[in-house]
Amino acid sequence: MSKFGFFIILLLIVGCGSPEKRNLEQQRQLSFSLDTVLVDPGDEILYLRASLGYAELSADGRFLYNYNPTDHALEKIDLDELKFVEKIPFEKEGPQGTGSFNPFFLLGVDSILVAGSLKHAAIFNFKGEKLSEVTIQEVLDQSGILDGGNRFRINSVIPGSENRYFGFVTDWTAKSRQLIKVDVPDGTVTELALPAFDKLEEYHVTQFSGGQVSGFLVSQIMLQTEGESIVISNSVFNELYVYLPDSDSLILKTYESRLTPNQKTPYYPRQVDSDEAMERIRATGMAEINFERLIWDQVNARYYRFSYQADIETVEKDGWFSLSATNVRVYLTVFDKNLEMITESIVPQLTTIPRTYFVKDGAIWIFENMEDELGFLRLGIAL
Repeated sequence: MSKFGFFIILLLIVGCGSPEKRNLEQQRQLSFSLDTVLVDPGDEILYLRASLGYAELSADGRFLYNYNPTDHALEKIDLDELKFVEKIPFEKEGPQGTGSFNPFFLLGVDSILVAGSLKHAAIFNFKGEKLSEVTIQEVLDQSGILDGGNRFRINSVIPGSENRYFGFVTDWTAKSRQLIKVDVPDGTVTELALPAFDKLEEYHVTQFSGGQVSGFLVSQIMLQTEGESIVISNSVFNELYVYLPDSDSLILKTYESRLTPNQKTPYYPRQVDSDEAMERIRATGMAEINFERLIWDQVNARYYRFSYQADIETVEKDGWFSLSATNVRVYLTVFDKNLEMITESIVPQLTTIPRTYFVKDGAIWIFENMEDELGFLRLGIAL
């Protein structure tokens, strides 16, 4: 067999602890504080159009690196001092060119992986110099996993390694999504089966226009590698997978909320034929419970997860449809380092849906555009 082997990971399914234990732990109460901070940009106009969707936080939580596609540069922001530090330029073309920049991943304190194009994926230092190329495309081609037009996007660099990655393979319909691990040094592709997520297909909607496929509505699957575990979750169900690297296995954990439903209602039509119909379905999905990604609190050794419900209205203007959210209810669930649920609470201080956020110094920092200046709401949590 070629070294480009294809392996299936063993799947283990377990519960998340006894009901008695969960009920006891959920009696613990949460209290919150909220303040606002503003970053001093100096003479720089920071790129906020993507709401920090192109930003990465350093491992120590001090620096935020925000990609500015207009200037093809990273904006380095000191979160301890709350000020802009410098702009780090990169070349787009040529021997030192990055090509398409997103996604990018910080590697230690002095280098980054730029993987917008897998064919030209490479590691750069913060002087914009290419240190090495990454042959991930070669490994994927040899495995055959991209046959038939499938696509792959890196979602995370495996902690402790610069050349091992997690990501999702999707087909052209975005209906089939398979999590894989790519080991570039070994030249292997490992499939991580997520059978409990197969039921997400019930929420997949295809839009047609003039008899042709024009769009899709899919449920979000999220992967995060910070903290004690590698976690795969989704926006529809109150459950998640935990990857255990030592035993090369997956554990499915399911949870019971006292405050919200544990899943969306599966009544979605499989096909629609207008933008308005698609936006109405999207509005219905947002009005129901939505589970967000987990984030890791290094200071307190625990995980947090936002979820939310809202009243959603479909707004039409000049033939374009958008969604307007009112009466937003934001919840926070707290898990210990082993992903056991500790407690949950509504967060009365938050009245809008949190979109871009991270944990720093034991508080959740939530992006806030303050009259085109970079600001954060800082949510303090007492348990």
